[in-house]
Amino acid sequence: MEESGFIGGVIAGLFYFAVGFSLIRLSWRSQRPPDLLLGISFFLWGLAYACWQIPIATANQPLTQPLFFVGRIFTHVGTIFFASFTWVAFRNHSRWAKYLVFAIAISLLAGVAGSIAVGDWEGVRPISNAWWWVEWAASLVAMSWVGVEGFIEYPKARKRVQMGLCDPLVCNRFLLWGITGVATAIYSWILMHQTTGFESNGSWSIPLDRVNGTIEVATVALVYLIYFPPRFYQRWIAGAAPAAEPEEA
Repeated sequence: MEESGFIGGVIAGLFYFAVGFSLIRLSWRSQRPPDLLLGISFFLWGLAYACWQIPIATANQPLTQPLFFVGRIFTHVGTIFFASFTWVAFRNHSRWAKYLVFAIAISLLAGVAGSIAVGDWEGVRPISNAWWWVEWAASLVAMSWVGVEGFIEYPKARKRVQMGLCDPLVCNRFLLWGITGVATAIYSWILMHQTTGFESNGSWSIPLDRVNGTIEVATVALVYLIYFPPRFYQRWIAGAAPAAEPEEA
């Protein structure tokens, strides 16, 4: 992998660690389960990046397969926590949402077990390993779900803002969650093309890697903006919000 790819991985991992730690610390004060679930998810993804970058940094080939496998596990567990966040934050009282989280977890577990059975411990053989697609589909659903929920809630919140019943910043958070879901879905599709290309011709697309690295850092930044918006951003959202409709006499 080129040095730029390694640096990009380190940056993404540090972003995940920083935001994950901030969210976990926030959950101690807020006592809100969604904050903790999301924080754990990001922290686990940071650990996954650490596992992927250590063999590259040390040029230790024997460490590649075991650490890539451990990183794969951290990624999937983090994905389950992320799906659990979406369930608790948006659909806490919906039975189908709970079942969807269970289905995502079972699919990821089955995908890993099936991949091990065919010898694909690292999860890099989508052409010859049908179980890879089970994992990929489960991850795609888990990561895109939050975007669907965000876009469902955003127009509702926007109407409430116009009636003076909703904080413009809360409304904006739904929009940002929607954008986050779209970005992660694009990331998943690019990753699929990268991985199939890697198995077919033995090369990992560096240009696509740069695009995905940019998308990933941007999505982490969006989540940080959702939870820790700077004052200038709060003022901008408040100033751009539609004025509340006057009450009828």
